[in-house]
Amino acid sequence: MRNRILGVALSAGMLVAAGPAIASADTTRGTGGTGGTGGWTPVTYTARDYAAGNVCSFELKEDFPTQGVEERIVAAYPDGSPLRTDFRGPLIARFTNVATGAQAEGDLSGAGTLYNLPDKSSLWTIPDNFGLTVHAGDPYHAQGEWVLSGGSVLSVSPTGQVAVLYQAKATDVCAELS
Repeated sequence: MRNRILGVALSAGMLVAAGPAIASADTTRGTGGTGGTGGWTPVTYTARDYAAGNVCSFELKEDFPTQGVEERIVAAYPDGSPLRTDFRGPLIARFTNVATGAQAEGDLSGAGTLYNLPDKSSLWTIPDNFGLTVHAGDPYHAQGEWVLSGGSVLSVSPTGQVAVLYQAKATDVCAELS
């Protein structure tokens, strides 16, 4: 089954399935920019391997055979730190139950916006779908690899506590691979 979700990173006990590893960000604002890119810069996603019991009851591997996500800083604070960052583009994730070899693909393509608020909290709005990794011991959500589809809104407190404020549908990838 192919699911459309957007992967972006949350630095908390609950992590987004496809977190970007960004060496540097283009701080070009708005739709202008250099080189005709409109300020969009590529985002690179790295493979992940979660030990049995950390996310699923089995060892879960996640890799990204297709990547093309870009980010653009649309608004910044006076010190240059990002206020609003938009994400867009194609991303395919492959989830693997290492013990059985069972696999599922997720089409993580789409768009989303990250708002970094003055109090160091953040708000994520995703009109498409979203991949979410919840680790064991998270007090706010059941552990697992989740696909939130049909739109989501998430809030992350300054201390890293995540709250799902809105989700249309949740699919349990761990159950799908069991």
